[in-house]
Amino acid sequence: MTPAYVADIEAERRLPSSELMGRISTVLEISLENLAAADSRLSTELREWIEERPQLTALLRSLRTSPESDLLIQRLIRLFNRRSRPQVPRGFLVTWESELRAIAAEASAWTIETGGDLFGRWQDVPTVMLATKAGPAAKRDHAHFRLDVDYLRDLSEMLASRWGLRYFGDWHSHHRLGLSAPSGGDRRRIISIARRNQFSAMSEIIVTLEERRGDPTVRIHPWTYDLAGDASNPFPLQVKVLPGISPVREALLAQGVLGEQSLAAWEGMSLQRIRIGADTGPPTLEPMRDIDGETRQKVLLHLAEALQEASGAPVEQHVTGFGCILVAQLDGSSHLAFALASAWPMAVLEVHHLNRDTGTTESLDQPFGLAAIDASRVVEIYRAAQLAGRTQHVDI
Repeated sequence: MTPAYVADIEAERRLPSSELMGRISTVLEISLENLAAADSRLSTELREWIEERPQLTALLRSLRTSPESDLLIQRLIRLFNRRSRPQVPRGFLVTWESELRAIAAEASAWTIETGGDLFGRWQDVPTVMLATKAGPAAKRDHAHFRLDVDYLRDLSEMLASRWGLRYFGDWHSHHRLGLSAPSGGDRRRIISIARRNQFSAMSEIIVTLEERRGDPTVRIHPWTYDLAGDASNPFPLQVKVLPGISPVREALLAQGVLGEQSLAAWEGMSLQRIRIGADTGPPTLEPMRDIDGETRQKVLLHLAEALQEASGAPVEQHVTGFGCILVAQLDGSSHLAFALASAWPMAVLEVHHLNRDTGTTESLDQPFGLAAIDASRVVEIYRAAQLAGRTQHVDI
């Protein structure tokens, strides 16, 4: 085809022929039925078919004038999509409310396909601890989305080394296609990534939007790939949603990193606009559970590293009944001790100035709400104590 002909199709000045539609269907790996459903224009054949059916014409007029036309159209679409027996969910995907709302917020911010990555821990069940936006070089259009591979590689390395998180899939939207299942191209990409990284299982989330007046409803469709054997077909998953913000997202926000991810944007998306699969209501939140030990250990490690960098000396860690105590050297026998609670987000309970030569301790004031996840504020307290000690020496 000439570039001019392609431009005419993209600008909606021409309709592709049946033969060309077949070729597009093959290349994009989208069925002709779904490809036609994504095209809002009427072909000559379809217009003639409608005009030959007076009842259908009357129905279309009624839909056009109905105040609930968008809702009725979505119900008809769901009715037609139920013609095939739905697959039985195979297991659960666990995530936090913040991650579902982050996905929904990013998907609804675009009118074309978009997506991002899923990071977490995969033990008995996949647990998404961070759902990210795509990198700056991601490619988007109405029927395709491509990740920013270089950005994903750098992000994966950082989250693996700093937080012990594994990349185990992605999420992306099907804005106009209306497909709630992974396409053939989606499946090959996931399987290829799994084989390169020797993953025995992967997950994927497909997002669809139900356009209504005002804010659209966002539907989350989670899938899993069990690649331990020869099977490669994905199966749907049920979702368990934990309340509030993911501990990793909370810690990254406190650290002020990954500014390009807009980590607080999830707060602008209401959970009431989200549906899981074919559910008619918003997700039900699970009871609050304790944060896993690995995440807490990573936070303590990051705090100890920050204090060690500030002090230039090893930081002691002492386990206690209430949590632990980190001790950082100020100068000689002078140290600063931070008593941390074990419960998330590991609040700083007390700060003490220790003098190991004299055996004396002095309790210091601390900001309200200080916690181990906010390493920079803890280091500020350390530096203030260090500066006060130096000033005292000068006065003497």
